[in-house]
Amino acid sequence: MTPIPPTFSFSQSSLQAFEDCPRRFWLAYIEQLPWPAVEASPVEEHEALLRQGERFHRLVQRAEIGIDPDEVSAALEPPLSTWFSAYRTHRPADLPEQFVEIERVLSMMVGARGEGRGADVEAASLALPLSNLQSPFRLAAKYDLIAAEQDGRVVIVDWKTARRRAEPATLRQRWQTIVYPYVLVEASANLPWGPVRPEQVEMRYWFTAAPGQPVVFRYDAAQHEANQRRLVRLLADILGGESVADFPKVADTPANRRRFCAFCIYRSRCNRGAAAGNLDALEDAEEFFAVDMEKALEFTLADVEELAF
Repeated sequence: MTPIPPTFSFSQSSLQAFEDCPRRFWLAYIEQLPWPAVEASPVEEHEALLRQGERFHRLVQRAEIGIDPDEVSAALEPPLSTWFSAYRTHRPADLPEQFVEIERVLSMMVGARGEGRGADVEAASLALPLSNLQSPFRLAAKYDLIAAEQDGRVVIVDWKTARRRAEPATLRQRWQTIVYPYVLVEASANLPWGPVRPEQVEMRYWFTAAPGQPVVFRYDAAQHEANQRRLVRLLADILGGESVADFPKVADTPANRRRFCAFCIYRSRCNRGAAAGNLDALEDAEEFFAVDMEKALEFTLADVEELAF
């Protein structure tokens, strides 16, 4: 039987953690083990970037709900003033306007008894080939912005404050790019503009570092089916695990140490080095594995029930 608590909700962050290193998933989400290590150096600069990123998201949220941008941007200093000015200048002009959702959480059920898409958001489910699963779990996604038209386009926008624009090939493989459109389609039947077909969905990553060059991914039925197969495989691997031995460390290679271990808070516990990785070597500071366990766990059942339906 899986040791994951029955109230656990999967997210793109937890799925990415498992794919990057199953042991990281075990330590963070099953043992829920805090660890006194920093993720990146210089520490003060890393923490400042994270705080600035969070504040930028709050500024955009206020602007998107209709608060006067001049009021929102009063007394801002760089880099926030530069970022927010870029948002005002380069916010995508072609987004649907009929329905705009900010910080929306959508979820669907994951479990052995799933029988496909139901009549409402609660009934949307994903079946897994597991016979020993005692209860279903949830797969949840929290969207920065969803812009939609009735029976028309639906655009997911994710605001990124990384130092540089990520490569499209890298983003395409991230679990965020898989989970966000998949959950939106599956959980759309009871939304004001739903149900949504995969061909109606588009996902955009917007970067403060390159505001005029968003990374755009269009969705379709073939991708949706491929994403479902990939989700089923990964979730079955996670939920089929019964002990720490089923959640091994990522292979100990120089490349993996640079890419994963250097920015993992558990690196010293796993004997994968003591020094934190340098920020200059990191593509996207928002992809850090969170030290704050509340952020690492990301969703509780109460959060999903309160916000999703």
